Amino acid sequence: MLNKKLLFLLVALFIGGAARAQDIHFTMFNMSPMTLNPANVGKFEGTVRIGGIYRSQWSSVINNPYSTPSAWVDAPIIRGFRKQDWIGVGFLLYQDKAGSAALSHGAAKLGATYHLALGKSGTTVISIGGHYGGEQRKIDINQVKFADGFIGPDNYNSGQSMDNGRVLGNADYSDIDAGITISTRLNKTTDVSVGFAMYHLTKPNYSLIGGGGGGGMGAQQGQAELPTRSVAHGQFNVALTDKWTVSPSFLFQTMAGNDEIIVQGMAGYLFNQEKDITLRAGLGYRMSDAVSAIIGARIKNLTVGLAYDINTSDLSTVSNNRGGFEIAANYIIKIYKPAVVKPKVFCPRF
Repeated sequence: MLNKKLLFLLVALFIGGAARAQDIHFTMFNMSPMTLNPANVGKFEGTVRIGGIYRSQWSSVINNPYSTPSAWVDAPIIRGFRKQDWIGVGFLLYQDKAGSAALSHGAAKLGATYHLALGKSGTTVISIGGHYGGEQRKIDINQVKFADGFIGPDNYNSGQSMDNGRVLGNADYSDIDAGITISTRLNKTTDVSVGFAMYHLTKPNYSLIGGGGGGGMGAQQGQAELPTRSVAHGQFNVALTDKWTVSPSFLFQTMAGNDEIIVQGMAGYLFNQEKDITLRAGLGYRMSDAVSAIIGARIKNLTVGLAYDINTSDLSTVSNNRGGFEIAANYIIKIYKPAVVKPKVFCPRF
């Protein structure tokens, strides 16, 4: 009985602890604007922006690696209180899944941002925005097994376990995120954008451990409070020549005492000015974890990117330095009303 209780406790700690620590992150964070900062909603020149990003991590270490797809659509819809201001709205979906029990974290969120343009030329913009939506933590209960359910080393009977039924399939809750960014043009060749965001502002409580079985536990056990995740980020864009640009950037985020620091440097080369094709490549470093190689291109209104993480942490002896892989794309649709030209009739003078 003691061993069974201890095993159940370890499962509860694993589910609660893993769920608290599990939050999405991307190497190409600038390619995922709505997961980077809610204030990025509608922050672009165009009619509608659609995009997506996919990350796979630790495929060399575990049979069921982390898999993180995300997709979004946003648009600047109306003017603000002043004619140089505007309001953007967007919709975001993502899901993070890993492990043999398919522990996942998914969300569907609506976002809105007010963009305040300063100065006569509007070269400085302060954006304040937020997300609201539903999130879900989920696990495949058919894959959760307890010691007293095994019949020999290879056969398992879930009905035999006294802990059967205590792991819940999912936990649903609502959540709020908020953020701010400041973008400005420093001179003719340099612009900069910095931002700060906080996710899970309401710190919702949830649990994947419930009652059931024969242990006399309550209706819900292992309550976990989702901690706030704070994010600071920035990017510089510097035009060195008519063809070459460099874009250093950084990301710092912290959640429940776990910090992530990323520094990156990207270079862009205007490959074809007539077709508006720019090739991009660079390197990044996630402190104490991985070196990232990033390549991409911008073809008119389409931006694509690929990234690969080379693991440098203590896990590298097991992973053989293989970390995560990402692919991302953003496409901006531009629809402009054609100019209405009223015909003028010139009457010759005789």
